[in-house]
Amino acid sequence: MSDAKSIGLPSHLWAALDQMAGEMGVGRDQLIAQAVFTLARLNGYLVPGKVHVASGGPPRLEPSVGRSSAMKSRGRGAEEEEPQEEEPPPDEGMDDLPQDDLPDDGGGEEEPVEEEPPPQPRGGGGRATLTLFVQGRDPFKMPSDSMTIGRGKSCDFVIESNRVSREHARITREGSDFYFEDLNSSNGSFFGPNKEKVTTRRKLKDGDEYTLGTEKAKFSIRR
Repeated sequence: MSDAKSIGLPSHLWAALDQMAGEMGVGRDQLIAQAVFTLARLNGYLVPGKVHVASGGPPRLEPSVGRSSAMKSRGRGAEEEEPQEEEPPPDEGMDDLPQDDLPDDGGGEEEPVEEEPPPQPRGGGGRATLTLFVQGRDPFKMPSDSMTIGRGKSCDFVIESNRVSREHARITREGSDFYFEDLNSSNGSFFGPNKEKVTTRRKLKDGDEYTLGTEKAKFSIRR
């Protein structure tokens, strides 16, 4: 090769080639020839056989010796047999080449990365909940959009008191609001410490206290 830089290689590859030639003690032409030979073997452009590397020149592939040729050489005597040169391993010299210049292995497409769902906003995004507190009972969270309170066993919240009607009152959810309604109870429902009698449907607020007959019930609303 008269002018090695007639090959169109990027400048960083020429720098790497010069460094390899200096450290390995071989010419740049031999390194280039070895790299081309190795790539040709890996991509199927050369058939496996006897390889001869001339001094200062590229690798040269010779046809494999057939069985008949081998028998003839044995007939001439062992001393006349030509020594078989070993083939270089396929990966020889590949470690010194930049990774960006290696041949594509033809692998499949990369699997798409699943995007993480956006974080849910804190506060204000959840549904309001209502909890009922009656003295001597565990707190009771409203199970659905409507619940009944009374003495009857079919009610959602049962108060065992003769002063409470079988179906005394109903709580209804509408959007993020709650409403209290007396169901024509015998002993009535009363709002607040002044015991204002409830005759119409009333909107509930957090901390409201109602008296059902003689039983006090307090409501907590969390949004």
